[in-house]
Amino acid sequence: MTSKTRLLPTKNAIYHVVWDFETIDTADVVDDTGLVEMEHINELLVGKNVSLNFMMKIHERGEPYWYAQDFNGAIWKLDLSFSNVTRDPECLFTFHSGKIEAVSVSPVTYIMATTALDRSVRIYDYIGKVQMVDMKFKQGGTAITWAPTLVNPKGGIIAVGFQDGIVRIIELYNPKGLPVIAGRENVGDAALRLKQAFKPHVSVVTALAYERNGEVLATGSKDKTVFFFTVEDKYDPIGFISVPGPVEALQWSPHSHVNSKLLILCQNGIVVQVPAPDPMAYDAVTTYRIKDLPAEYFRFWSIKSRILREEEIKRREKIKEQKEKEKQQWIKEQLDQGKTLEEIEMPEEVLVEEEPLPEIYIPETPSPILCGFYSDPGRFWLSMSGLDKEKAADDIEDIYAYSIENAKQKKEYDQIMRAAEYKKLLKRQELILLRQEFQELLRINSELPKHMQLLREVC
Repeated sequence: MTSKTRLLPTKNAIYHVVWDFETIDTADVVDDTGLVEMEHINELLVGKNVSLNFMMKIHERGEPYWYAQDFNGAIWKLDLSFSNVTRDPECLFTFHSGKIEAVSVSPVTYIMATTALDRSVRIYDYIGKVQMVDMKFKQGGTAITWAPTLVNPKGGIIAVGFQDGIVRIIELYNPKGLPVIAGRENVGDAALRLKQAFKPHVSVVTALAYERNGEVLATGSKDKTVFFFTVEDKYDPIGFISVPGPVEALQWSPHSHVNSKLLILCQNGIVVQVPAPDPMAYDAVTTYRIKDLPAEYFRFWSIKSRILREEEIKRREKIKEQKEKEKQQWIKEQLDQGKTLEEIEMPEEVLVEEEPLPEIYIPETPSPILCGFYSDPGRFWLSMSGLDKEKAADDIEDIYAYSIENAKQKKEYDQIMRAAEYKKLLKRQELILLRQEFQELLRINSELPKHMQLLREVC
């Protein structure tokens, strides 16, 4: 026997179809089409919105079962015995079919909400390690945040952003009227329902953030805009502002700060800070664009090369100070031995050519911002990527360039030659001094009375 899955588009359902392998193996083509028609033996309806892409046969207590992986994010247990007691397909696990784009934790209990590009929002009890409920949409989710208890004391409101620029307000509730908390044995008591949907952006929603008092919701997008909404039973638009880059994250100032301000972190390394807009100060008659909201702009570059340069300067200064300290210590030892400063002969120092200091390199493109948050009033912290990137290395274009060993030998030879030249320079300076002293002696000798002068032949 062989098997395959088949999709019936009219019903949007997946059937698992079983064929007789011997019939396929012995089939004979009777015409030039190369096709053979045959009927399958059995088929099993797995379910709607199912896309099986892998199956494995397992024996449990002597009975064969098949475990199937659902491309949409599930594991199925299938009974393909096709007997009178055949069990219905059982979905053992359900989960996101791709990477999780965003996650947010409930402010009141041990549950969290996640969303992904598989077009689903899922609620997990991470204490019980079980999924409580999920909800499907037509576009993938890209941002999610749980509303604070100031907005909903029961902690059941979730804001979700999607690929198409839509923001949906979803409520997590219990159909029986009980509070939704972690640890309940009956996870079916949790349900999700849509409360409101609006489209503030024309591109992917990347960030959502509630103001510290729960009065304003800010949404950010790749379309380089931030939209503000009043938070009540119904979310009404206040207006939007444009920012210099795609929005990566939004962060409102905490209560420890005097004023309520929003930190807008752009993907291109620029940070914008704006105050919370007053809903009564803007009347959107012809446009929702807010033109007079004061903004502060911050731009950051990597200073790693400058730090490395300063560290190298300090290192060299420390070496010089150590050498000077050793020199003074050596002079002190000579003086302790009874020598005078004039009698002390300083040892010759070998000049070593210093390598040039590291260049200061500022990347043309600022490092992208990953996240950020406020700390003390007037301060905020950023986490940025790409800070370890250095300037591109210099290529070797000269075909006659030295090999590593030849370059090493040449460096040693050059150092020996420099030391020899330095010694010759010292000897030349010593000869010059001797000549000057000799000329001075000749002058003094010429000024003496003749009977006291030394003859040059004697000199």
